[in-house]
Amino acid sequence: MQASKFQVKVYAKAGHIELEKLVPVFHEWIRAKKISDELLIDVADYAHVPQGPGVVLIGHQSDYYLDVADDRPGLLYSRKRGFEGDFQAGIDDAFRRALNACRLLEQESGLGLEFATGELLFRVQDRLKAPNEGTTYDAYKPVLEKTATAFFGKAPSLERIGTQREPFAVRIDTGSTVSVAEALARH
Repeated sequence: MQASKFQVKVYAKAGHIELEKLVPVFHEWIRAKKISDELLIDVADYAHVPQGPGVVLIGHQSDYYLDVADDRPGLLYSRKRGFEGDFQAGIDDAFRRALNACRLLEQESGLGLEFATGELLFRVQDRLKAPNEGTTYDAYKPVLEKTATAFFGKAPSLERIGTQREPFAVRIDTGSTVSVAEALARH
């Protein structure tokens, strides 16, 4: 179970998201090195794709999407390259990077974006190392509980979702009302 291609999605609070406004914002993140410890490369606009990836900030190590899949817009952090550290640290890092990107987007005055911390989605994009089955869930459950408790203040409710043909995915109900900034400050 040494997968490292983790995804974390933090859902946006209710309201319409103007995806076209994200393109110049993400370009500015590249120019200003807003995420200083990653090499950010380009921006791709898929806003024309219904239920698609929205707008993507493409990096060497990871990608950041303002994704609109399942009619649930949110920030989707997706690690593509390996992580130096243990399993728990890798998952903690994925959550931290997702929440940090949400915080940066909330600070962009022209976007009017806010993110909720009450429910998140966690996925592993490696079906060989993390098949969507009970044994994978048993291995990830205590680690996800520890991470969610550290960021959001209480033990979450977890639910494995999807089929065996889909990547391993867990819906995390934190029951939290803390802001993204407060969650980052906790851990």
